[in-house]
Amino acid sequence: MLEIKNLSKSFHENKVLDHINLKIEKGDVVGIIGPSGTGKSTLLRCINQLEIPEEGEAVFGGKTVDLSKKHKDSLEFRKSTGMVFQRFYLFEKKTALENVMEGLMVVQKKSKADAKAIALKELERVGMASWANHYPKHLSGGQQQRVAIARALALKPELLLLDEPTSALDPELVGEVLETIKNVAAEGHTMLLVSHEMNFVRHVANKVIFLDGGHVVEYGTPKEVFTNPQNERTKEFLRKMQLLNEPEYVI
Repeated sequence: MLEIKNLSKSFHENKVLDHINLKIEKGDVVGIIGPSGTGKSTLLRCINQLEIPEEGEAVFGGKTVDLSKKHKDSLEFRKSTGMVFQRFYLFEKKTALENVMEGLMVVQKKSKADAKAIALKELERVGMASWANHYPKHLSGGQQQRVAIARALALKPELLLLDEPTSALDPELVGEVLETIKNVAAEGHTMLLVSHEMNFVRHVANKVIFLDGGHVVEYGTPKEVFTNPQNERTKEFLRKMQLLNEPEYVI
């Protein structure tokens, strides 16, 4: 479905992504894990051209798109992707319903009636239909993120990019967003998911990438990566993550 070739991105002298190559099949849920600052979010942003890499191509739908330039083909490719950010980026003066309708009317030029019908369906899918007429300030962080997911899904993207969608939430709100993502994944959506929620990635993804120093260090099934990693750097990272999750003392 999607192949990324030789994707490289630097910020000043710091090479964040160094000739990344990936192949994603339709229906794959690919979890991207790794230490902070290693290029996970930058990878998604380059695929969606929110950041422009120095070089790199995306082969999608039989077409090769040069990601290092913005042009007609790259615009068409972007229309096939949906992005869910760490922050929700909802319009404060628009209701949940209006936030989901916005892209349908502006990007896809749908009528107000059609956009409303689609938006209501997507809000129902993420459990937010009863909050459709509420403004973001009246919603919890978890509810706002579910609206943001509905907004992305409403555009019917072929590829959904999720950039640490729970990192800005209070711990007690994380579960409702993860459950929403799990349900969406179960419907067969193709996803690239950046997350520090190791247990969630292990159970929802069918492939896992460990990214470190701008390179794909490990790539395999969740069982292969989490249970039997081959690279020493992956082993070290997972050991540290396990220690963080273990209680410091037992009563």
